Amino acid sequence: MNIGLFIILYLFIYFLIRKIMKNIKLSFEKLEELGGEFIYTFLNRVFKKEIYFKLEEVKNIFFTRMVIKNDMFGNLMLYIILEDDYTVKLEKKENIIIFFASCKRNNPELYERFLRNTPMGINISAIMDKEIENYENKNRN
Repeated sequence: MNIGLFIILYLFIYFLIRKIMKNIKLSFEKLEELGGEFIYTFLNRVFKKEIYFKLEEVKNIFFTRMVIKNDMFGNLMLYIILEDDYTVKLEKKENIIIFFASCKRNNPELYERFLRNTPMGINISAIMDKEIENYENKNRN
Protein backbone atom coordinates (compact mmCIF):
# COMPACT_ATOMS: atom_id res chain seq x y z
CA MET A 1 0.00 0.00 0.00
CA ASN A 2 2.79 2.42 0.90
CA ILE A 3 4.63 1.68 -2.36
CA GLY A 4 1.47 2.42 -4.35
CA LEU A 5 1.01 5.78 -2.62
CA PHE A 6 4.70 6.58 -3.16
CA ILE A 7 4.39 5.85 -6.90
CA ILE A 8 1.24 7.98 -7.18
CA LEU A 9 2.90 10.83 -5.27
CA TYR A 10 6.02 10.54 -7.46
CA LEU A 11 3.95 10.69 -10.68
CA PHE A 12 1.93 13.62 -9.35
CA ILE A 13 5.11 15.59 -8.53
CA TYR A 14 6.67 14.62 -11.88
CA PHE A 15 3.72 15.88 -13.93
CA LEU A 16 3.40 19.00 -11.78
CA ILE A 17 7.06 19.91 -12.37
CA ARG A 18 6.70 19.11 -16.07
CA LYS A 19 3.67 21.42 -16.35
CA ILE A 20 5.52 24.23 -14.53
CA MET A 21 8.61 23.84 -16.75
CA LYS A 22 6.44 24.12 -19.88
CA ASN A 23 5.06 27.44 -18.69
CA ILE A 24 8.44 28.90 -17.74
CA LYS A 25 10.01 30.64 -20.70
CA LEU A 26 13.70 31.14 -20.08
CA SER A 27 14.95 33.39 -22.83
CA PHE A 28 18.64 33.89 -23.32
CA GLU A 29 20.34 34.47 -26.62
CA LYS A 30 23.60 36.02 -27.65
CA LEU A 31 25.14 36.47 -31.08
CA GLU A 32 28.88 37.02 -31.34
CA GLU A 33 30.56 37.95 -34.62
CA LEU A 34 34.15 37.93 -35.82
CA GLY A 35 34.87 38.58 -39.48
CA GLY A 36 31.70 37.06 -40.89
CA GLU A 37 31.71 34.06 -38.55
CA PHE A 38 29.02 33.83 -35.91
CA ILE A 39 28.53 32.03 -32.62
CA TYR A 40 24.88 31.95 -31.59
CA THR A 41 24.39 30.90 -27.97
CA PHE A 42 20.93 30.28 -26.58
CA LEU A 43 19.30 28.65 -23.60
CA ASN A 44 16.91 25.86 -24.52
CA ARG A 45 14.86 25.27 -21.36
CA VAL A 46 17.75 24.31 -19.09
CA PHE A 47 20.45 23.38 -21.59
CA LYS A 48 22.81 25.84 -23.25
CA LYS A 49 23.37 25.33 -26.98
CA GLU A 50 25.78 26.97 -29.41
CA ILE A 51 25.56 27.16 -33.18
CA TYR A 52 28.54 28.16 -35.31
CA PHE A 53 27.92 29.48 -38.81
CA LYS A 54 29.53 31.69 -41.43
CA LEU A 55 27.95 34.45 -43.45
CA GLU A 56 28.48 32.39 -46.62
CA GLU A 57 26.34 29.58 -45.16
CA VAL A 58 23.26 31.79 -44.89
CA LYS A 59 20.76 30.80 -47.58
CA ASN A 60 17.88 33.13 -46.75
CA ILE A 61 16.33 35.24 -44.01
CA PHE A 62 12.75 36.05 -43.04
CA PHE A 63 11.43 38.85 -40.88
CA THR A 64 8.55 37.47 -38.87
CA ARG A 65 7.93 40.47 -36.65
CA MET A 66 8.80 44.06 -37.41
CA VAL A 67 7.49 47.10 -35.58
CA ILE A 68 8.76 50.51 -36.66
CA LYS A 69 8.30 53.43 -34.26
CA ASN A 70 9.64 56.94 -34.92
CA ASP A 71 11.97 55.73 -37.71
CA MET A 72 13.53 53.12 -35.39
CA PHE A 73 12.85 49.44 -34.92
CA GLY A 74 10.68 48.89 -31.90
CA ASN A 75 10.53 45.12 -32.17
CA LEU A 76 12.20 42.69 -34.57
CA MET A 77 12.30 38.95 -35.04
CA LEU A 78 14.40 37.28 -37.71
CA TYR A 79 14.76 33.71 -38.93
CA ILE A 80 18.08 32.84 -40.58
CA ILE A 81 18.01 29.74 -42.78
CA LEU A 82 21.39 28.10 -43.29
CA GLU A 83 22.47 25.94 -46.25
CA ASP A 84 21.98 22.73 -44.27
CA ASP A 85 18.35 23.87 -43.67
CA TYR A 86 19.06 24.60 -40.01
CA THR A 87 17.17 27.63 -38.71
CA VAL A 88 18.46 30.27 -36.29
CA LYS A 89 15.81 32.44 -34.64
CA LEU A 90 16.99 35.87 -33.50
CA GLU A 91 14.58 37.67 -31.19
CA LYS A 92 16.76 40.42 -29.73
CA LYS A 93 17.07 43.62 -31.71
CA GLU A 94 20.75 43.96 -30.78
CA ASN A 95 21.60 40.53 -32.22
CA ILE A 96 19.79 41.34 -35.46
CA ILE A 97 21.68 44.63 -35.75
CA ILE A 98 24.98 42.76 -35.16
CA PHE A 99 24.06 40.32 -37.94
CA PHE A 100 23.20 43.06 -40.43
CA ALA A 101 26.27 45.15 -39.49
CA SER A 102 28.47 42.15 -40.25
CA CYS A 103 26.65 41.59 -43.55
CA LYS A 104 27.17 45.23 -44.49
CA ARG A 105 30.91 45.11 -43.65
CA ASN A 106 31.77 41.70 -45.09
CA ASN A 107 29.33 41.18 -47.98
CA PRO A 108 27.40 44.30 -49.11
CA GLU A 109 25.63 42.42 -51.95
CA LEU A 110 24.22 39.92 -49.47
CA TYR A 111 23.21 42.80 -47.19
CA GLU A 112 21.20 44.43 -50.00
CA ARG A 113 19.60 41.10 -50.93
CA PHE A 114 18.54 40.51 -47.33
CA LEU A 115 17.04 43.98 -47.01
CA ARG A 116 14.91 43.28 -50.09
CA ASN A 117 13.35 40.30 -48.23
CA THR A 118 11.27 42.58 -46.03
CA PRO A 119 7.54 41.95 -45.91
CA MET A 120 5.27 43.87 -48.29
CA GLY A 121 8.23 45.45 -50.08
CA ILE A 122 8.95 47.94 -47.29
CA ASN A 123 12.27 49.72 -47.79
CA ILE A 124 14.06 49.52 -44.45
CA SER A 125 17.60 50.19 -45.64
CA ALA A 126 17.68 53.75 -44.24
CA ILE A 127 16.30 52.59 -40.88
CA MET A 128 18.73 49.65 -40.74
CA ASP A 129 21.70 51.90 -41.61
CA LYS A 130 20.65 54.30 -38.85
CA GLU A 131 20.31 51.44 -36.34
CA ILE A 132 23.75 50.07 -37.29
CA GLU A 133 25.30 53.51 -36.91
CA ASN A 134 23.65 53.99 -33.49
CA TYR A 135 24.85 50.54 -32.37
CA GLU A 136 28.44 51.21 -33.48
CA ASN A 137 28.44 54.64 -31.79
CA LYS A 138 27.11 53.08 -28.58
CA ASN A 139 29.89 50.46 -28.59
CA ARG A 140 32.62 53.03 -29.16
CA ASN A 141 31.67 54.96 -26.03
